[in-house]
Amino acid sequence: MPLVSVIMNIRNGAAFLREALDCVMGQTFADWELIVWDDRSTDNSAQIVAEYEDPRVLYFLSPEETPLGKARDNAMRQAQGEWLAFLDQDDLWTPTKLEKQMALADEGAGIIYGRSVLFWPNGRKRDYDQAHEFTPLPDGNIFNELLRSACFIAMSSAVLRRSAVEAVGGIPEWIEMAPDYYLYVAIAQRYEARAVPEVVCWYRMHGSNMWQESRRKVYQEALIMIDQYAAHVEPRMAAYRRSTNATGLALEELRSPHSAGTGIMRLFREGSVTWLLSRPFVHSLRHIRRRVQAPMWLRNGRPD
Repeated sequence: MPLVSVIMNIRNGAAFLREALDCVMGQTFADWELIVWDDRSTDNSAQIVAEYEDPRVLYFLSPEETPLGKARDNAMRQAQGEWLAFLDQDDLWTPTKLEKQMALADEGAGIIYGRSVLFWPNGRKRDYDQAHEFTPLPDGNIFNELLRSACFIAMSSAVLRRSAVEAVGGIPEWIEMAPDYYLYVAIAQRYEARAVPEVVCWYRMHGSNMWQESRRKVYQEALIMIDQYAAHVEPRMAAYRRSTNATGLALEELRSPHSAGTGIMRLFREGSVTWLLSRPFVHSLRHIRRRVQAPMWLRNGRPD
């Protein structure tokens, strides 16, 4: 059995798929299998995967089109490895990503992750995790931090112990757009995390990123999760996360004439106008700080 099962969920990913596949093939750590789960692509994604004749590459065509959460769960059920790694069709890995993470795979760890950098077609780059852009990545018990700072781990940077995923019951049916955050929180409540301080993942920003199309659902799912785990965190922290996610959901509702009234009521009843008004100042301060202080992903050395 391979030590690592790499999960790659694809849907019409032909534009960037070869780059992602080449990142797996180019890993310095070779004890892996690649589970490619095709969620009914209508482009030539299947033909691109077929070009890779490595026996470690296993292609599965979904019997029906499903939300991301279900597609992730279906793919994970095909895995044989002790660890589950994830690489989305448009993201990239550094060559030593799996090698560095498997070096940290001790008995107490359920999550191993590393730094991710967002990159745009125009050459702009920024740390995925703005909460820890200038500080070391959290490790050990990160449960509270995942609720305090929201989802600061990119899915393509994470490796999860398969038995830990099974212990928390996998991804439930109601999770459609935020399976990564759900798994992190559920696993972090029972297991510790390990963090590679260097960049292990490049997260591509482009017009068709799924999260840009599904923000409303993401906020709805986050609110349900906060309520599920509220008894395990400080009441003020739970209240703060509820208000910020309710604010985000309200803004998405305001984008549509059909839900604008609901959005206005949600903003003033459940959200935080003060938090919303503070966002431009927070973003400006971060931008200024990047000009005078190198973020950790650069201070730790350029990624390989």
